[in-house]
Formats: sequence, structure tokens, C-alpha cells
Amino acid sequence: MVKEVSIKAMLKDVQENFTTGFMCSESVIDVLDRHYELGIGEEGIALSTGFPYGFGDGGNVCGGVAGATMALGKVFGRTVKGDPSFQKCLDLTRELNEDIFKKYKTAICPELIHNYEFDDPERKTFCTGILYDCILSFAKIMERECGVIAGE
Repeated sequence: MVKEVSIKAMLKDVQENFTTGFMCSESVIDVLDRHYELGIGEEGIALSTGFPYGFGDGGNVCGGVAGATMALGKVFGRTVKGDPSFQKCLDLTRELNEDIFKKYKTAICPELIHNYEFDDPERKTFCTGILYDCILSFAKIMERECGVIAGE
């Protein structure tokens, strides 16, 4: 894992991802993986493909939140049955979700985008802002918990 990341570069990259072919969850997981050197790789992007639009258009959590949650799991998740360390991962995931909730009053995709037609370019701009906030929340957590400096 790196010692410092550029917020400006991550936000630029997530916007580029999201506007050129990746969906929200794929955009976030790819950017966090590359900038933090998490070792998730292309398989992580593939694993995140089903999350957009509330889990396959199922009306659930925002794909950006899901992607950032996957990245938190990579850093703080457990791989051993019964390992109590999962609680920290749950707490940090809750923090990320609450950061989004504080600003948007929900982290549920259809509720977030209810004012937009799906193909409306303004919806894409609005969702890009949510992705920014997912990146910023993840960066805040990583700086505090792992000492990874989030510079400009």
C-alpha cells in the first residue's frame, strides 16, 4: 500500500472511468485499487460489475458505496472464519455509509437518482458527485486508520 494519494488525481480518474464506460461501482473500485495499490486488480472490477443501479437495478445500495465498501473489505476484512476483526470493517463501512447519508439523506440508488431520468446527462453529473464523496470518505478513513496521506 502507498503512503500518500492525490485526491485531485483520484477524482479526475473516477470521473474519467464513469464517463467513458465503467459503471459506478467499477469506477470506484478501480480508482481505489490503483491509487492505494490494494492488489485487487481486474478481478475486483469484474466482481463489482453487478452492483450498479442498486445491485443489478434491484433498488438497493448505490454502486459507488458498494465499490468503496469492497475496497474497505480488502484493507480491513477478514479471511479466517471466526476472526473478530470483522467488527472494525463493519464499523468503517458504517462510517462510509453515514458520510453519504449525511449529505444525500440516503445511500439507496433509486432514492438518490429519483429526480433524474436515467439517460439524462445531469444524472451522470449528480452520480459523479456521489462517487467523489465515496472516494473522499474512503480517503478520510485510510488517512486516519492507516496513515495514508490524502494530499491534493
